[in-house]
Amino acid sequence: NNDFARTKPLATPRPSTMPPKKLPPALRKTANGLALYAVAYGVAIAILGVLGAYAHGFEKKAMHAVYGGCGCLVLMSVCGAVIRFGTDRSFVFAGVVASLVFELLFLIVFLVQAAKAAGQPEKAGRAILFVVNAVVSAIGLYLGAKPVVPQVWPMLKKQIMQKMMAMAKKK
Repeated sequence: NNDFARTKPLATPRPSTMPPKKLPPALRKTANGLALYAVAYGVAIAILGVLGAYAHGFEKKAMHAVYGGCGCLVLMSVCGAVIRFGTDRSFVFAGVVASLVFELLFLIVFLVQAAKAAGQPEKAGRAILFVVNAVVSAIGLYLGAKPVVPQVWPMLKKQIMQKMMAMAKKK
């Protein structure tokens, strides 16, 4: 009597209990570089914040630059940690997208602030600092997006084509 042979095969594990999809070595190398870019961007913005406050003698009205710079450093460090230490592809990708979105948001904020300060001669120093912050943000955004876009574009292109075909069928 062989009861073992008559038992049902084990059910396949649920997706939540399956091991995560690990990044292949080439993508891991890219992710490590992106994590470095994110943290380096945060450090650069924090340094610029301290320099901005220093230029105004660390007066209370100028300390927001330090707080904002340190907040950016913390935010980008969290994104960098998610990218660097994440093992699941979707988790790492979420960290990359979050870091790029934050960099884009900071770029827009710095450009708006530079435009506001440029119109006021007494705030010329602030305008220069905001322009430098915007340039650093643009460089960080470029360096972060450069390795991601070639990997994401084919998927986006396919989705766009599918939606366009669906719209064409409706007509």
